[in-house]
Amino acid sequence: MGAPGLVCNLPPPRPAGAIIVCVVALSGLLYGAIAVASDTKPGNSAARLKQMPRSWSLHALRFLLGMSLVLAFFANIGDGNSQSAPNGAPKYVFLFLADGGGMAHLEIARHYRKHIHNEGMVIVDKILKEGSLGIMTTHAANSLSTDSAAAATAMAGGCKANIGALGVCADGTVAVSAMEMARRRGMKLALVTNSVVYDASPAAFVCHVANRRDYNAIVNRYLEMGPDILLGGGREQFLPKSQPGSRRSDDIDMIAAFESKGYRQLATKEQLARVARGKVLGLFSERDMSFELDRDKQSEPSVYDMTAATIRLLHEQNSRGFFAFIESESIDSAGHLTDIASVVHEYREFDRAVGLAYEFYRRYPRETLIVVTSDHETGGLGFTEALKDFSSYANTNKTAGTVADLRKLQTIGISLRKASQMLGRSPTAENLDKFMHDYFPGFSLAPEYRESILKRLPVSRTISLDPTANALGMMIANHTQIYWQTSTHTNQPVLVAALGVGAERFKGYYDNADFGATLKALIAGSSRADNRAQTVFTPKR
Repeated sequence: MGAPGLVCNLPPPRPAGAIIVCVVALSGLLYGAIAVASDTKPGNSAARLKQMPRSWSLHALRFLLGMSLVLAFFANIGDGNSQSAPNGAPKYVFLFLADGGGMAHLEIARHYRKHIHNEGMVIVDKILKEGSLGIMTTHAANSLSTDSAAAATAMAGGCKANIGALGVCADGTVAVSAMEMARRRGMKLALVTNSVVYDASPAAFVCHVANRRDYNAIVNRYLEMGPDILLGGGREQFLPKSQPGSRRSDDIDMIAAFESKGYRQLATKEQLARVARGKVLGLFSERDMSFELDRDKQSEPSVYDMTAATIRLLHEQNSRGFFAFIESESIDSAGHLTDIASVVHEYREFDRAVGLAYEFYRRYPRETLIVVTSDHETGGLGFTEALKDFSSYANTNKTAGTVADLRKLQTIGISLRKASQMLGRSPTAENLDKFMHDYFPGFSLAPEYRESILKRLPVSRTISLDPTANALGMMIANHTQIYWQTSTHTNQPVLVAALGVGAERFKGYYDNADFGATLKALIAGSSRADNRAQTVFTPKR
């Protein structure tokens, strides 16, 4: 669990100094008004006329001074949502994470939106064109590729971490995360994902555990830290061990524990849309939430829906600002399954969520920071040129991706995760043929991919996560020229797009630990890019 001393109280009430300023201002205004009024009383008009220029000048000065103080005070308090952050730090922080999303994922999704839906892309057309561009390296401390735990630890805490470690630096120390620093500032917090809420990426911003699979400790830490908004999947880790469907190792009812601390527990899209205020625990599935291709649009919220609710709830009566971490983990899951159709649909919904933050930024441009990035690339993805067959190397026997190939993706109506579940672990040849006819019209399985599905064989040494999904993914690649090198993570650098307060500090080419240090410095209102030395401690044994 997290080290002690990291959890801060809720945002304090408005400082007494502001009240004093208001009282003084009103007193001055009242005094000036009375003084002016007293000089207009009848009697001794000749003497008063003689003193009027000086008397009126002094009282007018008092009146104007009082008025200016009152106006300054009310300009400061506004509607309760405009209190300045310290030292020019952003008051409203959005960190959007396209888990596993490399530059090729973004570019293919951009082409898909342009040619299939005639749409632009907020990340490219707004955040990048109006803001700053950075390139971030992603390796772990003990590996030239990374996992999400090590990557998110670096991005949240500003230190390199080993594979599997969550919120713990490679040297064994624990760096206070950017979100923990935001809580110390009194900001409201949100963790939003379409994975399980205790997945590595959101957890790294709050938790400090040696093993990312220690889900009990992660959920317990959430309860201790008390983020205002916690949305995603993973209900199974909140149920007591004795209850059907639970995967906890103890018999604690964590939903009841959260409710005892004032949280409202939500399970449907409708409930999320109706909640108006307060702390929220939204658990919309037993495990990971559904891919967009499979999602029940009536009952299960999307990343866009959860982002809309998050902005509404965090901004309500909030003078201290907020930090919202919003992740589309399903982009990474689609990459592991070599599922390009899911990638483009997930990125579309993710970009729509970023669009909500952009609209918020337009209302509060001097107080808002939006950062859109990824923790690593998954799949070694890209359009490429390929041979039609092995008969010749001639140009006439080569093919490359076109808009027509994007249209083929439009015909796919289910995710490859669901396809694998529907076929099961022991499909017959007859069942496979019928399945292909029903769900993948226009596609045909090469003999080697057919064998992978029927015999549960890895597609290759690097593409081996799920034989059925990966074989179908490579079948789609052969028909669209969108190829995968692997079903896991690569060391490709990822894009960082930033807009708003401090966005220029994310320009350049840097490591993910430098990203974390910069984010923490911005939250703290520091001009130093590396403030780790001030915020690192050794956990108690």
